[in-house]
Amino acid sequence: MATTLNPFVWDRPLDDPAKIIGMESFANHVALTLKAQTNVALFGPRDTGKTTFTNQLALELVKRHGEDAPPFDVVRINLQRVMSIPGFIGCVHDAMTGHPVKRLRRAGQHQIAALEKEIGFDIRVIKGSVKRAGAARERDAETLHAQLLAVRSMSDHLVIVFDEFQRLRHCPGDPLAIIRSALMSSGANHVSLLFTGSIRNVLKMMLEDSQQPIFGEAAEMQLPAIRRVDFLEYLDYQFEATGKPADEQALEYRLNATRSHPRSTQQLAWECWVSTAAGQRGTLETVIGAHERSIERSEFASVMNVLVNGDDGEVNEVRALQLLADRGGSGVTGRALAPLYGFSSHSRVVPALRRLRGRGLVDQRDGEWYIVDPLFNEWLRRASPLADIAGRSLGDER
Repeated sequence: MATTLNPFVWDRPLDDPAKIIGMESFANHVALTLKAQTNVALFGPRDTGKTTFTNQLALELVKRHGEDAPPFDVVRINLQRVMSIPGFIGCVHDAMTGHPVKRLRRAGQHQIAALEKEIGFDIRVIKGSVKRAGAARERDAETLHAQLLAVRSMSDHLVIVFDEFQRLRHCPGDPLAIIRSALMSSGANHVSLLFTGSIRNVLKMMLEDSQQPIFGEAAEMQLPAIRRVDFLEYLDYQFEATGKPADEQALEYRLNATRSHPRSTQQLAWECWVSTAAGQRGTLETVIGAHERSIERSEFASVMNVLVNGDDGEVNEVRALQLLADRGGSGVTGRALAPLYGFSSHSRVVPALRRLRGRGLVDQRDGEWYIVDPLFNEWLRRASPLADIAGRSLGDER
């Protein structure tokens, strides 16, 4: 008998089109915008599915949408850990030589080989070097520029995705000017750029500050939330198709507990699937137990320990997180609440929330602050002696 695998993935981006939920029309809109030679800056809070969306977008971009909108190839450059120009060079090298599409991978390898012959050294030397001469460091910007020119030669119709683009704000050496020169100048009319970021204010600053090299160069878009009904249908189908059907009440509770947050919902669904025997139904009790285990096994304690052992500003961030988890997004800056959580003044709450937004832990929606990860929110609330729990139940949609 064939083994049935857990259909839920939460610890990495999705690349299976059958498991990407509710983004078809948005992917079409972004694809047509990019094909019209308009760059796009896409914002979405951490773990809400930006990288998964770029995988879906790549599938949309390879479609022919008309004579003036032929198929486009996609090269995705992951900037998540880039802190220097050599690091940037390494990420571009990996994107070119490790592309998942064989045709583009071969094109990338060919371009790298030609570039290395031209510049006279192996780019992997830059990736691996620790002790480097000053002349070599000065050459890094030229190497990155030449490398980005090589990327644009990989295809006649190309979208380059810079994932977690805001990381470049920490990168010395003016990487934005290099990007502009290589990918937004003469000879790059066949290239469009997609910048993704999880920290809205930083991404907007990089694009809206007239002093920045790429000022005004991208249409700004917000990654839409997955509709509740789409998520409900997806979960129902996946449990049913793998022989572990879920009760309606259990499905509703799961989405209430995670506020339909993509990563948290997938994580909780994964836990429920593991906890349900083959051929058995997933009940409300199943999902409640899975919810408890998901919170208990979290990494949230380590995040809090780093902050609580930091400076006064970081300790205020801890206070702000607890206040937000306990009281929700309304009235968190009020004079009455701030002293309960140890703030010396209510005026210190908003600066702490802004710092947390810079970390990608909180965000604002319709003027209200909220903790991005709902499991983190619940973990904080449960441990708090000040939580306002009156009238709050996960069995009712919030």
